[in-house]
Amino acid sequence: MQSRTIFTIEHAKLDKAELDILYFVEGWLPTLERWSVTELAQKCALFHKDAAAAVDMLILNGLMENDGTDELMGRMVSIPREAQEWISEHSETINSLHAMNDTDVYEPTEIADA
Repeated sequence: MQSRTIFTIEHAKLDKAELDILYFVEGWLPTLERWSVTELAQKCALFHKDAAAAVDMLILNGLMENDGTDELMGRMVSIPREAQEWISEHSETINSLHAMNDTDVYEPTEIADA
């Protein structure tokens, strides 16, 4: 599912899928900094195609980088040190935007129709 809303945090222009991935990985940094695209898709409840597109955009924004291929897990990505610092600096904004866009935490009567 493609989100048409783009959120800007400093230089990065992010959609909902990209925010979901950043929100997820932020909770694991610095313990884990290498992920498979398949795993990110599963953990963030995204179709693999959408997760791959989101990862590609995060790479373009300098927030991830390709990290080879694993025989079992497929395409791997990692979060460079500078990106980890950026994510940490903006974690409150990432968390707030994630909460605002996570409609599962709201009752149907609380969700506004566009």
